[in-house]
Amino acid sequence: MLQKGTILFHKVGSGSRQLAVMRSLSILYGFGGELFLIRKRLIILFLSVVLISQVGFTQIQKHEYNDSLFKCVYQTNNGKIDGPYVSYYKNGIKKAEGMFESNYRTGIWTMWDATGRMRMQRNYETPFTFKRLIPVPPIDKPAVLFSAPKYTPKYNIDGFIDYFHLEERMVFMSKRLWRFIPAESNPLLFESNKFLKFLQKNTRLENITTYNFLDEEFRKPVSAISIAANNKIIGIKIQEDWFFDTERLVSETRIIGLCPVAVNIVTHDTTALYWVYFPEARKYLAEEKIKETNIPSYIKTLDDLFFYRYFSSTIYKEENVKDRKISDYKTGKDIEKEAEKIELNLIDAEHDIWIRFTK
Repeated sequence: MLQKGTILFHKVGSGSRQLAVMRSLSILYGFGGELFLIRKRLIILFLSVVLISQVGFTQIQKHEYNDSLFKCVYQTNNGKIDGPYVSYYKNGIKKAEGMFESNYRTGIWTMWDATGRMRMQRNYETPFTFKRLIPVPPIDKPAVLFSAPKYTPKYNIDGFIDYFHLEERMVFMSKRLWRFIPAESNPLLFESNKFLKFLQKNTRLENITTYNFLDEEFRKPVSAISIAANNKIIGIKIQEDWFFDTERLVSETRIIGLCPVAVNIVTHDTTALYWVYFPEARKYLAEEKIKETNIPSYIKTLDDLFFYRYFSSTIYKEENVKDRKISDYKTGKDIEKEAEKIELNLIDAEHDIWIRFTK
């Protein structure tokens, strides 16, 4: 269930970090607990998440989703939501239609209400800005939803793109998520041990602080764990905040932390090594250049890859009172279905907000 007015804001100053949790609802969420100290019993669950994450990695796949609220048809390409997307109300009336490109909306998107009346049409110029086409703004007075402030991604002096300035009042709805990025379906991150070399270099130079793998609030610094010869990095856990911004009238997701996960190739045990606070690491991620030719031109560094979310991943937990992972209440293929449900319900929730703001 999405919660209104709940967001974790992160501000990075010169040499300092400030976390401020702002909540408008009196709801407590768990942020600790065990995660990925996996022995033989949990290896099976971990491998299922890896297999789920690789769906669509080698080819374009079309998907159909249907639940009690809506249904949709969408497409994935190399594990990313990419291609045409169409959703329908339960009465069969078309609800939303548009295109995704590597996890982001692009081009013209159209929304209808449950009676079939077109309510909104916008043309996405970038993942963060759009031009409103319908409703047509009145000539004699400002129209609701017309003057959305522009945000153009620009690189700062440290070489990474600054976020749009966000305040609590701008957040209409938010949700915290945890994902797993598997090495097998993300070669840009893991080929030639690129991400591992980044971690080794910057932890050795003490450029970035590492935190206990159970410490998802970044309060307990620990020494970086060395990667033994018989260990291999098999993926990255990330925690992030999804929110809808009423100033720009778009959703955005901001990564909070990264946690490398390693497997012992002898015992097959897996271990989460440590958390890295993402805003602190961005300057150094921006120093790691990507020189591939078959990727979008705007992906130039490792930070670009994370900022533009150019990766394949699977949700393994959403915020909840009991701090349960999906694998704590689902098994087998139902884990995959629950992850898909959470992902697609976020997309649909934004469409509902669009209609709400065009009344």
